Amino acid sequence: MNTLKTACVAWDAEEIPEWVPPQIEAAGVKFEALQCQTASEALLFARNADIIWVMGGSNLITREIIPQLDSCGAIIRSGSGTDNIPVDLATEYGIIVANTPDATTVPVAEHTIGLLLSVVRRIPIHDRLVRQGEWNDSKSTPRFLLQGSTVGLIGFGRIARCVADRLAPFGVKLILVYDPFVDAEAIVKGNVKNVDLPQLLSESDFISIHTPLLEETHHLISEVEISQMKSTCVVINTSRGSVVDNKALANALREGRVWGAGLDVLESEPPDEDDLLLQLDNVVLTSHIGARHEGHLDGFWQLSVETIIDLSRGKWPVSYVNPGVKPRWKLTER
Repeated sequence: MNTLKTACVAWDAEEIPEWVPPQIEAAGVKFEALQCQTASEALLFARNADIIWVMGGSNLITREIIPQLDSCGAIIRSGSGTDNIPVDLATEYGIIVANTPDATTVPVAEHTIGLLLSVVRRIPIHDRLVRQGEWNDSKSTPRFLLQGSTVGLIGFGRIARCVADRLAPFGVKLILVYDPFVDAEAIVKGNVKNVDLPQLLSESDFISIHTPLLEETHHLISEVEISQMKSTCVVINTSRGSVVDNKALANALREGRVWGAGLDVLESEPPDEDDLLLQLDNVVLTSHIGARHEGHLDGFWQLSVETIIDLSRGKWPVSYVNPGVKPRWKLTER
């Protein structure tokens, strides 16, 4: 493969680490970067790039500019979710859409467990009570234990599998999985049971959502699905806000049709001031921080650089989200 050009058009950091450009260029790849503000600016800057790099959740790569990226063979989206990239259209044009989910797997899995415990043990409520001068061990008593429970995981990719591993020591009775794309080996290795969505909804004590936001997963959990849950169910979402119909969930929580929820992601971020979810004591909310920890960006940078180097050497990236793509380049398996 000839010398490639990589254009970084956006990054969720104050600056690009000093080590990034020389490491890319040492692999024989030309590197340029510009913090673009609009899709048209990104197109002008990266039109002749072989690899376009979006470090974070920027929406610069639109459906309008994909057909004009004549030289582009790959788009790298640092992080896990690729809902800010028109993957279907990129696939149509032979453009690989790579991501770096390994950078977020452990922190999001740990945050998922943290939200679950916070809701089940009612930790935020009791924290507020103590701070208000009320020391009362009989008010808002925790109702459930993870031990002996049935947990449902919607989606069984890297993060969900990491969650399942961390649930096992709590002594959960059964982990149900709904994922139409999961292979049998992953089910056996994960010691989980693959079921359809209605069974998972009706049998789970706790439900945790780990599916990407796609056209077919938008409002995957809506009023119909919520009506199939136990009234004692706890819902955790650390994937994308719009996978869940937030209004339907808020109404169910207010009316007691769902017992509690822990949400790191919302349909509107930040939420509107009058959002019902903000008014409910049986909801624990965090501001899309699941993947964050001190130094969390280091993993994004490193894995993205490694992806660029792999592509420059004619190798398929470690992770990409459009396996059906017919790439513009000839690539070898890893």
